[in-house]
Amino acid sequence: MLRLFFSLGLLCAAASSAHAWNAYGHMAVAQIAYNHLDPAVKNKCDALIAVPLANVTSANSNFVTAACWADDNKTALGTAIWHYIDLPFSLDGTSTNGVSPASFDVVRAIRQCVSILQNPATSQPEQATNLRYLLHFVGDIQQPLHASDAVSSASPSGDGGGNSFSLNGPWSNLHSLWDGGGGYISNSLSRPMDTASQASLSNKVFMIETDYPFSSNVGPIPDPMTWAQEGLGLAKTVAYVGINRFDTPSTSYLNSAAATTEQRLSLGGQRLANMLNNIFAPPAITLIPLQVSNGKFVFSWTASTGKTYRVQWKQQLDASAWNDLTNITASANLISLTNVIALPNRFYRVTVTN
Repeated sequence: MLRLFFSLGLLCAAASSAHAWNAYGHMAVAQIAYNHLDPAVKNKCDALIAVPLANVTSANSNFVTAACWADDNKTALGTAIWHYIDLPFSLDGTSTNGVSPASFDVVRAIRQCVSILQNPATSQPEQATNLRYLLHFVGDIQQPLHASDAVSSASPSGDGGGNSFSLNGPWSNLHSLWDGGGGYISNSLSRPMDTASQASLSNKVFMIETDYPFSSNVGPIPDPMTWAQEGLGLAKTVAYVGINRFDTPSTSYLNSAAATTEQRLSLGGQRLANMLNNIFAPPAITLIPLQVSNGKFVFSWTASTGKTYRVQWKQQLDASAWNDLTNITASANLISLTNVIALPNRFYRVTVTN
């Protein structure tokens, strides 16, 4: 699967280069996600990020900075086209038939990453590579100009997600303005992060999460095309509204871009966390009926080899705290624990700790 994934990218190497959020934005998405990974999932992701791969450097060596790895290496790997999808719409009634369909895009890239990560036969290096891609692409697809291609008489074949929509001022074009969120996310962030950069990112993430608290969603993984359609909608209603080619963006426009960017970074982080929690969630524990004999009982449950399970108890179900009994690391797919029957009665539970 990995060889196929790379070959698709090489076929598309002639596509124009494009960024989504700058490095700051991608790391903000990753940090929000990392804040809300289940402990076992966080351990799994940390282990995969630590797997040695080509082109991994100190600039993209942990979960948060690894979100930049796909941008760092897209030229070398010929994967520029994986970062966006051209959903065309017209600014002035010009037909969108001039936009050529792409052979690959960010929607298909995300789907393939998820498929590879969910496949138990996938090798560790393949998982590590596709986790790094997923960290980046879930951020990319939240940027409205990575899900749209505006057609007009000036750009009958599309404006490349705003890349040929030229502007005056500090941004050369509309796409670069949105990469920085209209000034909401800074370009001045070191990698590896120094103390000042870490503080800046932490403060930004704190503000985003204050405005948009995390919402856990353990349901099915969404189709990323729905996220792309959201981006297309924002391109039509926000990104291309109140601005024309060669304009100097107004304060009102920049404020709108900044507010939209904050929301999209939040969604990217939350969606990434929920996706990874779903992909790497341990199998549900199934309890086996108790066996009682000679004042003892055998307590059994299904397990995953290598996972550690914590057994806890309390005497009243409405008591506030559980008491730890023992931790057991599974060496097979079934764990059994023998314990003396306690009086008065006890309630027991089993949780996964890694």
